[in-house]
Amino acid sequence: MKKYFFILAILFAANIAFAQPGKKPVAKEKPPTQKEMDEMMKEAQKAMDELDPETKKMMDSMGIKMPDTKQMKKNTSGISDKQLADAWEDENRIVPKRSEVRIASISQKVNDATMARYLAAMQKKITEQLTPDIKSTGDEVINYIKSNAKNSSEAGNMADAIWIASKPTLALYVMGKICADDPLNTDNLNNYAAMLSMHNAQQLAIPILNNLNKKFPGNSTLLNNLGQAWFGLGEISKAEKYLDSAISIYAYHPQANITKAAIEESRGNIAKAIEAIKKSIKHAYTNEKEDMLRKHGYTITLKDLRVPFKPGADPLGLAGFRRPDYPKSISELKSLKPTWENFNNDCDNKLAQLQAERKAIGDKYEKNLSSLKYGVALPIHYKKASLQLNEILTDYETKMKKLAELHLALAEDLQKIQQTHKRAAPEASCAAHLAAENDFIKQYNEKKKANDEQALKVFRHYFNDLAYWSQFTSLDKNQFDLIVLDFQIGWLRKLREYQPLLHSEFENLECAKDEDAQPGKLAEFDDIACEYKSKIDLGIVKTECNCSHCTTTFNLGKIKYIEKELGQDYIGGTIILKPKISADVNAGPVGAEIFAGGEINIELDQNKNVKDWNGTVSTGIETGVGISQGPLKAGVSITEAVEIEIGPKGVGDVNLVTKAEASVGVKLGPVGKSVEIGLESRVSLISYKGSVRGTGVLKNITMSEW
Repeated sequence: MKKYFFILAILFAANIAFAQPGKKPVAKEKPPTQKEMDEMMKEAQKAMDELDPETKKMMDSMGIKMPDTKQMKKNTSGISDKQLADAWEDENRIVPKRSEVRIASISQKVNDATMARYLAAMQKKITEQLTPDIKSTGDEVINYIKSNAKNSSEAGNMADAIWIASKPTLALYVMGKICADDPLNTDNLNNYAAMLSMHNAQQLAIPILNNLNKKFPGNSTLLNNLGQAWFGLGEISKAEKYLDSAISIYAYHPQANITKAAIEESRGNIAKAIEAIKKSIKHAYTNEKEDMLRKHGYTITLKDLRVPFKPGADPLGLAGFRRPDYPKSISELKSLKPTWENFNNDCDNKLAQLQAERKAIGDKYEKNLSSLKYGVALPIHYKKASLQLNEILTDYETKMKKLAELHLALAEDLQKIQQTHKRAAPEASCAAHLAAENDFIKQYNEKKKANDEQALKVFRHYFNDLAYWSQFTSLDKNQFDLIVLDFQIGWLRKLREYQPLLHSEFENLECAKDEDAQPGKLAEFDDIACEYKSKIDLGIVKTECNCSHCTTTFNLGKIKYIEKELGQDYIGGTIILKPKISADVNAGPVGAEIFAGGEINIELDQNKNVKDWNGTVSTGIETGVGISQGPLKAGVSITEAVEIEIGPKGVGDVNLVTKAEASVGVKLGPVGKSVEIGLESRVSLISYKGSVRGTGVLKNITMSEW
């Protein structure tokens, strides 16, 4: 209760700050008293009363709802200053306070034989804590799943899909029923335990995780989930042991590292905390992690993030444009001049066409932009692509300066060629005039051609690179189409700008022979299509991500307007999706936990089991999810894998891999570009420290006797 009231007070403080940006916020270290809260409410009400209708409309469009101050004052009446101080301390605590009661209630009796009874008793207690709408909706969902899932694994995937769709309490209720029906499905048990931890019921999750950990020691997912559960209970030393074990398997484990950072920060080890956050953000970027680093004075750069994609050699197809040659004699000038004129006419016509297209799309974009609400979500890889673009712009700034210097040097060279050019005497023969002019044109255009080709190469890479990375930062297709059109127009203008000397007062010399000219070619531009896509179809929820955005489709039979009906609460988490393994491996919650980002060196022991591995960090490639205890044997093949980081604001990051094979002496293949995963996939939910401030509806349930 005190936590609820405290959050309300914070919401008021936020509204006051918004209404009066110049007002200094209350210091974090000092909790508000009841009197101060009353004053805050009065000030908030006054600020809201003074807002004009236009501002209120704007706030509403941004999702900022006006709080009911009268109701809040009624709810907070009777709360003592000590309760407020305790709530303040709980919210600002870096690591949880040790929960003696919950730790003491952890059951030591759970094994394969007793798992069914434990799950049934726990589901009964959990159900008592849930609201009627969750239970009624959950029962409908369960009936739908039973009618559509072929087995408990598919049913579990569907429950996981509800979690992925940001409906954690509903997912918990549904998964509890599924686990009770099949208490030996290890994937479902792991995910159910993760859900329990992220609902602040770590004391209920640990017996399940202990049972799984005995069966599958060395599994990074289980080790992390155990570490997070003990962390949530405030048993920091035990939590750290499990988290360190998970990190030793997967150095860049997103959740284990972020919780490790909290532990180090609580000890005052800020440098170690920063390093842990940097490891967490390497494979799974979220705004929240970047904010943590910024709080500690660290600004991330491109090297801090894993960018699992890179552009092709010529995404816009600019290399397909072939210009006519540069004439090196009077004869070539006579034949190439009309060829250049035709090429330039084609450029002008294409420019007019593109400019008309740009105007039409620009008008459409402006119209759509004016109808957008505030606070539109940024594309999923926005941060990585933005940093990449910043790096590209910095690099090209240097290159453009060099081009400017070369241009000045070229002008001096061409002037020198003109000044030193020795023309034939007026009375000289036609052949003498021809030789003199040929020498001049050859020197001039050879120098010009070398410069122009170098400049066009720089501009070609510049346009290609910016256009490619812009597909990851564009808010909609119209915006991206405008960017591409601008670069196509820019390329045609550069083709018109960089051209040879095509005139001479001696070009009509009778002794100059006619020569055949090689025509230029105005190619069609290539469309930049997103190659990095993932499609995750888990029966009742389908998520599709392309280079810029993710979309989610719901399908629960009779239930309509599913997002509105199910949306109540949300806890962050991470999922790792994998297909079935194609070789005989140990079972376990995630099977052979390999997520290959590129060239990975594998060391096998005498039994051909994985003994050690490491990524070639020097080339920017690192290992991923880690390896379980000895499951990855020679010949194992994993065809597809997806790791998705889910934060409080939805999907935060996606990493894709399509082909990874391991055998003696064989290195794993490169990162893939497209992944499609369906109900045969194995889904592993991974809990993390953000869950400590989750729903908390199950915090006080104990299972000492069942």
